[in-house]
Amino acid sequence: MFRPDLQCDVVRLAYDFATHVGALQMPPDNCCDMSGCIALFERIDADVTRIETMAGSKPDTIFRRTSEGWRSYLPPHSGANLA
Repeated sequence: MFRPDLQCDVVRLAYDFATHVGALQMPPDNCCDMSGCIALFERIDADVTRIETMAGSKPDTIFRRTSEGWRSYLPPHSGANLA
């Protein structure tokens, strides 16, 4: 199902209120809009601290709230910072 606010198709969305971590699963070869993804999870819980996205079965991007604001990272195996 295509979500205009995320600019991608969505397979599954999950949120853990105990850890303040969200997860967005998309079909393969999809990527989401960072601002739209953060806004969606902030509507679920204003205290969200981390969002992990998956494209198919592959980790795609991690969005993490820092003292300077939201930052984007590639999955742990790459170690690269996108923002």
